[in-house]
Amino acid sequence: MKYEKDTNSHRLDIILDGTYLTKDDIIKLITLLKSIEKDRTINHIVFSSDGENFCLGHDINEILHYDVTQSKIYSSLGQELLKMIRRSKKIFHAALTGKALGPGFELVLATDLIFGTKGTTFGFPETTFGILPAFGGTSLTSRKIHENFAKFLTITGNEIDIDELFCRGIVSKIFTTQKEMFSYIEETITNLNEKSIFTLGLAKETINNGIEIDLERALLLEQNAFAVAFSSYDKKEGMGAFVDKRKPHFKNRWEDYEEMF
Repeated sequence: MKYEKDTNSHRLDIILDGTYLTKDDIIKLITLLKSIEKDRTINHIVFSSDGENFCLGHDINEILHYDVTQSKIYSSLGQELLKMIRRSKKIFHAALTGKALGPGFELVLATDLIFGTKGTTFGFPETTFGILPAFGGTSLTSRKIHENFAKFLTITGNEIDIDELFCRGIVSKIFTTQKEMFSYIEETITNLNEKSIFTLGLAKETINNGIEIDLERALLLEQNAFAVAFSSYDKKEGMGAFVDKRKPHFKNRWEDYEEMF
């Protein structure tokens, strides 16, 4: 696993080796995300792989001899990683090729924008090994897709094609080649960097938190987030620029608001 930072595009690329996601990988990712959470030069994190596949799943040789305590620690680390991705107000992108299995699939489900090339497949093969998804896969699939589909994926262990996840609204866009995919992601990040970073983070937070609660409270959460946006410089700048027919110059960041409380 390696990292590439581009401060010009406010982007950090996290490149997996395309094999298995190990406990050490998870710890490194948690440490990395903690270190960049307050880094104002990074607005976007892109997960990809320099191998034929995105992730082949758990390293069975590593976890084979885990006892109950070790397995619980391993699961809690994986879940902490996914919770960090969802809690962060930075935008996480997934750029996928080949197979995204087990914890790799779970990692993808935690991201915000998911892209992949034709032929990419997803699955939870854990029941083949006498275990089940450990990092939040059952919860994320049942929330994002449907309870029965989560059961289908988990119980059968079948791999599904990227086209099916696109039809179910999980994958944002499918590409013919990696080059085409990365060109689109670069263009998307450029466009997003011209928007209010504060508003992007607020929108992500509202959606992620709203899905966890009942509709009545989710609507109130959205109402409050809308009102908070009206307290920002970016709201005045964005609307003023529209009226004046000019390009807006946003400056608010969610870090500034967090420091107020």
